[in-house]
Amino acid sequence: MSTNGNNKRDDQSPLEKGEEKRFRSNYNNNNNNNNNNNNNNNHRNNNYNKNENNKNENNEKESLFNEPEVKSMFQSFSKKLDEDNDRRERIVKNSRDITIASKRVISLLQRAVWEDKQEILKQSKQNLQPIYNLFGNIIKELDQQEYWKFQKAFTNGVQEYIEAVSFQYYIEFGALIPLSSILTPIKEALNLDSLGQFNISIDDYALGICDLSGELMRYSTGCVTVGKYDECFKICDFIRSMSSGFKKCHLNKDITSKMNTMEESLKKIEKLCFSIRIRKSEFPDQQIKVDINDMIE
Repeated sequence: MSTNGNNKRDDQSPLEKGEEKRFRSNYNNNNNNNNNNNNNNNHRNNNYNKNENNKNENNEKESLFNEPEVKSMFQSFSKKLDEDNDRRERIVKNSRDITIASKRVISLLQRAVWEDKQEILKQSKQNLQPIYNLFGNIIKELDQQEYWKFQKAFTNGVQEYIEAVSFQYYIEFGALIPLSSILTPIKEALNLDSLGQFNISIDDYALGICDLSGELMRYSTGCVTVGKYDECFKICDFIRSMSSGFKKCHLNKDITSKMNTMEESLKKIEKLCFSIRIRKSEFPDQQIKVDINDMIE
C-alpha cells in the first residue's frame, strides 16, 4: 500500500472513492448550511436591532409631541391655517361678486354709443357703489394681515374693476385713468382715510388697463354703426399710444400675454380706420357706410 502527498491511498477501490466523495460533499454542504444559518441569524439580529431603534425613536417623538408646550404650539399653527383658509375663501367670494358687478357696468357703458352718454355715465357710477361695499369687505378681511398672502385671492376682481372704471373714465374724459383715481373713489365711498393693508398693485393696474383695449375695440364697432367715425380714430390713437408705452416697460409673463390681445384689438381698429379713410377718399361728398365685417375678417 502506498500514499501520495495528499495522504490518499492509490489502491482505493471505486466503492471507497465514491464513499469518500459523498462524505466530502456532505461535509461541505453542512458547512455551507451552517454559514447560511449564521448569516440568517445575523440578519435577524440586525433587523431586531433596527426595529428596536425605530421603536425608541418613535417613543421619543411621541413623548416630544405629548409635551404640553409643543402640542400647544402645533395646535396654534393648525388654528392659524384654518383661519387663513376661511379668510381666503371669503375674499375669493367677494372677488367673484366684484367681477360680476364690474362686467355689468361694462355692458351698461357699451350702450353709451346709442343712448344718452351722460345718463349712462350717471347710472354706471351708481352701479359702482355695491362694488365699493365689496371692497370694504376685503379691506376688513385684510386688517392686520399680510397683503401678499391674500393678493391672489382678489386679483381677478380688482382687474375687472379696473377695466370697468377705466372704460368709464375714457368715455367721460377720453384719457387713461390714473391709479389715484381708482383708489380715491373707494375711500370716499367707504368714508375711510386709509385703505389699510389693501392696495392695488402696479401689475393689477397694468393688467386691467390691457383689458380695456378689448372693450374700446367693441365700443369703436358700435361707433361705426351710428356713423361716429372720428371716435374710431381717437380710440385707435389712444390704444396705439398705450401699446407703445407698454413696450417701453419690462413686462412679466401675464402682461405679455395680454399685450398680445391688445395688439390684436389694435389691428382690428386700424383695419376699420383704414376702411373709413378709403371710403372717404373715394366718396368725399357723400355719406359713407362701412361694413363691420371689414374689421372682424
